[in-house]
Amino acid sequence: MNQDIENYRKDGFIDLNSYISDNLSVLTYPYYIDGYEDKNFWLKVKKEGEEKYVYVKPKENVYLNGEYNLYSELLYEELLKQAGVNTVHLDVGKYDGEYATLSENILKDYSYNQFIINGNELLECKRYNTSDEEYSIEDIIGAVHDYCASEYIDKDVENKCVKDIEKACIADIFALSTDRRANDFDFIVGNDENDEAVIELAPLSHNTYCLGSNFDTDEIYDMLEDDDMLADRVNLCYFDAGVPEDRREYEYPYWEDTLYYLVDKDEENLDFARSCANNMNIDEAIKNVEKRIDSKIPYEYKEFVRVIWDNRLQNICECLGLDYLKIMDNKYYQKELEEVECQ
Repeated sequence: MNQDIENYRKDGFIDLNSYISDNLSVLTYPYYIDGYEDKNFWLKVKKEGEEKYVYVKPKENVYLNGEYNLYSELLYEELLKQAGVNTVHLDVGKYDGEYATLSENILKDYSYNQFIINGNELLECKRYNTSDEEYSIEDIIGAVHDYCASEYIDKDVENKCVKDIEKACIADIFALSTDRRANDFDFIVGNDENDEAVIELAPLSHNTYCLGSNFDTDEIYDMLEDDDMLADRVNLCYFDAGVPEDRREYEYPYWEDTLYYLVDKDEENLDFARSCANNMNIDEAIKNVEKRIDSKIPYEYKEFVRVIWDNRLQNICECLGLDYLKIMDNKYYQKELEEVECQ
């Protein structure tokens, strides 16, 4: 009987080499979901008494200290769960001397009925002649529309997929994501239990550059010492899959342009953005990550994340006409109530 993979966690990281060596794990599903990286692989593991498939991505980040980058992805997951956006369940490990992420729940059904199609593959169906970086949100939505038409997919299914794309982009803006290009959206396609063709946004799995992980470590220390520098640099964390060019104030897809564009589309998007402002809580995210991995996030990175999160939230509240101070008071008042109830 295979041992639980949690038994191989040390100082927050799962020792994958030891786990694979000691257990009858199965390397399986030899297809890639992340740009055909030859180092990535699927692994069948035992966790919490169940057999699960995890997608392992060994990584080296050229920007941040490797550990910081992994923590940013874990925090991202917690924040998006607070907002109700579906993202992969991440864990962290070490494999062949490199840090690695372990992604669960990429698919609900690991049979032939479901498979992953990349956003770029959908766009190629429309025969675009632009580079990946030039695709806008509307290009991606248009590609989904064309795919649904070709596969005779129900309009309600298509509308939900489109709305999930828009909400994911709004949540990304809160989390200072700078890397949500066309190939950073995945879609689950195939047939459901009634043999009907379907498409849905897959749990977000390309979450590397968020919460300041586009800055190098020296910049982090400089920004913690200089409030003006921090405000300027954080404000320039733009958004790759932005709005159409005719709706941009600048050449690149600035995050404010994208936010305004999405919340102006309909009331549901505006309500969702307000809900993110009220419900996303960086301190809760930090606490949940440290509990989950049974280890502490490095102090300097925690402080940096708190500062840039606070800066971005204030700017978003201004865009949405929300009272930032009231929102923060409500969050900490609710936290105090919960602590009293637990005593």
